[in-house]
Amino acid sequence: MASKAAIIVLSHNGLDVTKKFLKHLYRHTEDFTLIMIDNGSSDESPEYLGDFSDDHDNMLFVANDENLGVIGGRNHGWNIYQTLDEKPAYLGFLDNDQFVKEGWLDQHLDVLDQSHAHVVGVEAWMLSTTFRPMHRCKRFGEPWSYVGCGGMFMKKEVPEDIGMFDPQFNPCYFEDPDFCFRARRAGYRLAWNYKARVTHLPHQTLGKNPKRMQLFQKSHAKFFEKWKGSRFTPQRQHAVEALQ
Repeated sequence: MASKAAIIVLSHNGLDVTKKFLKHLYRHTEDFTLIMIDNGSSDESPEYLGDFSDDHDNMLFVANDENLGVIGGRNHGWNIYQTLDEKPAYLGFLDNDQFVKEGWLDQHLDVLDQSHAHVVGVEAWMLSTTFRPMHRCKRFGEPWSYVGCGGMFMKKEVPEDIGMFDPQFNPCYFEDPDFCFRARRAGYRLAWNYKARVTHLPHQTLGKNPKRMQLFQKSHAKFFEKWKGSRFTPQRQHAVEALQ
């Protein structure tokens, strides 16, 4: 019998953060399949994760010899999901610096289902008229443009229909608004779980990359070119209150 959800997670060095992530995930989550991909770490992450996987039947672990990028790594996780004999009905992504709390998964999926949505996220962002993230939303009822990939969960039929993340944005940035825009174009509904039981310690990998701004600008130019003139301008989206 398939588990409730498949969770795709990337790691690239920062083993101490990954250990903390796994501690929270396994303490506070039931009925899941973990697809863990090490993206070419140079520290002891591959060895530790390999041993951890040997001790946990619900974990699939792949160690890449090279860094495939954030988007390439996540798409690799999607490819692994597609090989499962019994595919969970829900597919999601967590960053390895997102630490979950008790009951987080059921609460997150309840928001997805009871809002009649197909994609739900824990972080909602407002885009400017030039399609740059200008505000991370904090309060229920704020207008927002897309939900971020870290903490994004979806019904499996969405990527089966529209595909996963656009590789032209690899290694990083703008794959999540692009995915949300493509989902909306295909008629799927988005939701924001603004009371998600997930805390985030951001930029543990990308934030340390000296080329971060250069990568951001490159992906932004591609995103703007792809979507300029579309009707997917910033607007009030489907925001739903998280269940207690």
